[in-house]
Amino acid sequence: MKTFRKQIVRLSAAGAACLVMASSASALLLSRESERAQETLTQYERTGDVVSCLQLRQIRNTDAPDDYTLLIEAAGGDMYLNELNGRCIGLARWQRYTLRSLLSKMCRGDIIQVMDTSGRQMGSCSIGDFEKLSKIENTND
Repeated sequence: MKTFRKQIVRLSAAGAACLVMASSASALLLSRESERAQETLTQYERTGDVVSCLQLRQIRNTDAPDDYTLLIEAAGGDMYLNELNGRCIGLARWQRYTLRSLLSKMCRGDIIQVMDTSGRQMGSCSIGDFEKLSKIENTND
């Protein structure tokens, strides 16, 4: 009986060590995502101009610098910042999501679902308002 308990304690310790290593790797990944988000966002400034929807046909590209933020490039080169309502787990890593829209718009409150490369759902969150961004001109040229 004592041998059995020792094995359980050893397995529990090994499991705890794996959990700590996984947590450390996850924290490192989130740290890198956060750095990338800050680097990307330092190229723009907020204008304060907010809209609640964008037409899907206007959207040219989206980038998720972290799991909380979408940068959206619209037709004509306009850039928008969307601070998502909650964390969209896996968004920065996978850069793939689905949106169901009956109105051909992406609107505040719509739900996006993050998908991995095999099409499995990884997380979901709702969209916030879209704030127009202005590119900061480089004065070092």
